[in-house]
Amino acid sequence: MLDQHRFYEHMIKPFLAALTIFSVSFPLSAQFSTEADRLKEHVNFLASDALLGRGFGTSQGREAAGYIADRMREAGIEPLNGSYYHPFSHRMGILNIEGVNVAGIIPGGDPELRDEYIVLGAHYDHLGWKMEEEDTVVYNGADDNASGTASIIEIGRNLAFSGEAPGRSVIIVAFDGEESGLIGSTRFVQDGVVPPHRIRLMLSLDMVGMVEANGGLDLIGVELLEDDERLTGELASDHEIRISKSNRRIGMRTDTAPFGEVGIPSVHAFTGLESPYHKPEDDADKLDYEGMAAVVEYLSDVTMHLSRVEKISDMRPTEETVEAAGGKRLIRPGIKLGLGTGQHNYQEEFFQGKSIFAGEAGFFLQIRPIPVLVIQPEVLYESRGSRHPDGRFRTHAITAPLNLQFSSPGSGMFRSYFQVGGYYTYYFGGSVGGDRIDFEDTYRDQEFGISFGLGFEIMNIQWGVCFRNGLTGILQDEDAGRIVSENIYFTLGYTF
Repeated sequence: MLDQHRFYEHMIKPFLAALTIFSVSFPLSAQFSTEADRLKEHVNFLASDALLGRGFGTSQGREAAGYIADRMREAGIEPLNGSYYHPFSHRMGILNIEGVNVAGIIPGGDPELRDEYIVLGAHYDHLGWKMEEEDTVVYNGADDNASGTASIIEIGRNLAFSGEAPGRSVIIVAFDGEESGLIGSTRFVQDGVVPPHRIRLMLSLDMVGMVEANGGLDLIGVELLEDDERLTGELASDHEIRISKSNRRIGMRTDTAPFGEVGIPSVHAFTGLESPYHKPEDDADKLDYEGMAAVVEYLSDVTMHLSRVEKISDMRPTEETVEAAGGKRLIRPGIKLGLGTGQHNYQEEFFQGKSIFAGEAGFFLQIRPIPVLVIQPEVLYESRGSRHPDGRFRTHAITAPLNLQFSSPGSGMFRSYFQVGGYYTYYFGGSVGGDRIDFEDTYRDQEFGISFGLGFEIMNIQWGVCFRNGLTGILQDEDAGRIVSENIYFTLGYTF
């Protein structure tokens, strides 16, 4: 009979040791089990007609928040800071709207990393309802964004019941007020629910219910991460997920924006606009629940992996940058186009110059020292003039306005403003009546003036109207008459 002890020592024990070394050196993906039916159950409740589209500040929105908190509790997700609720107030005109984020946590197990955070977020609000021909039309928002809300609950369940704690602590948060201007996510950052400078990653799941129709999963901003090639390659392949789009850009139209604005690397998981986006037809029966389950398991694996790596990204906010930004990025560059009319005011004559087309284009910076004030310097090419008694008067110039914008605080999506400031113009060319303008002896090649206007900004697009009036005359010899320029521009700007 074979000596069992010698067999174990010489055959089995070396094999087990080799297997252990292999598994440590080449870790496999974590094994999670996500039920498509449970995702469908969440979406069916959140996107039901009974919740009337989960409008911001409505009783139906609060009912959705209660459901999410109960499901977090059942999934083993602990309350964050002793409560699942982060309430806040938001002023809209004369209304003071009460909103609430729902947040829980899976505590990290690594003593070196557990005081750092990964935030998994999804907004649970939608557009509400309207009356149409005496019928109630509900915007159920199944894909937008009951799909993301259901998914973060189940990612939390996977992490909580995996049998092994993540390295960093993972926060699961359902945001309110996204459709009204990223309000809940902005307040989460500004209120310091957890210190923003300790957040190492924000991952937003906004519209993840159409995997098959989209041909895979988009990960907007994933290339900001150190290990992005493994995440979009090996780990995605393990879960049979095709990454159809990836880049380094933080999305500004979803809850990644307020986090990115204070320097937190932020990734938007997205399956495209294949569902009836912002239409009443966005219902629960249209979603791809098997595809959602695959996304949940993949992102559970991604989160567990990133919770344990030494460094997630080179981006890292500090206490100083968060405080200075006040929840907003302090400096943002942009481009600008203005179209309008220009004329010359002959202040001491009985006639006036007739208006002609004016245009401008160039660059600007938005500098926001506090939420209600933006300092906006600009450098623009400008072409303007008027109908002169001797013919068309047309100039070409570089103009540098400097405006102060007194702004509504905004919420990451919308702000209105009134602006006032001054400008300097250097003329480098032009013609009058077909002849070249004489900037040496007759006309000044420099001008100073004042500007004022108003406008609004949605997302990173700015619309406005601007009035510019010269303070210095255009003639070198003002004894010959005082002539000043007057211009109106309708402007369109884009901030990066």
